[in-house]
Amino acid sequence: MKPFKTLVASAIVAAATLASPFAAAHASLKSSNPAANAVLDAAPKEIALTFNEKVEPAFSSITLTGAGGTTPAGQAKATVDDVNPTILRLALPPLPAGAYTVGWAAAGRDGHRRKGEFTFTVK
Repeated sequence: MKPFKTLVASAIVAAATLASPFAAAHASLKSSNPAANAVLDAAPKEIALTFNEKVEPAFSSITLTGAGGTTPAGQAKATVDDVNPTILRLALPPLPAGAYTVGWAAAGRDGHRRKGEFTFTVK
């Protein structure tokens, strides 16, 4: 009976070891353009968010809000970069001076959505 228990325990350890990279496979934000807390002389033409892995277009988004929670008119939908699927982009309409909040949600290969936000200011 002892060899059977050892075999079962070994199988559990092996399965856990093989599954561990997938358990930690959440899309995490690596960088942004504009950067968090940036103060810009000119309004950006787009927001580009780079993640640690490919993001799923159907479950990933970027929203931009200005003062008072308003959304700039003409704001498009975020798209995943054709060449580098770790980058999520949002084309922007012309933005007036002010403070803006970027909200994002991204899902990686495991399907779990992660969310975050940061701000930037246009002089």
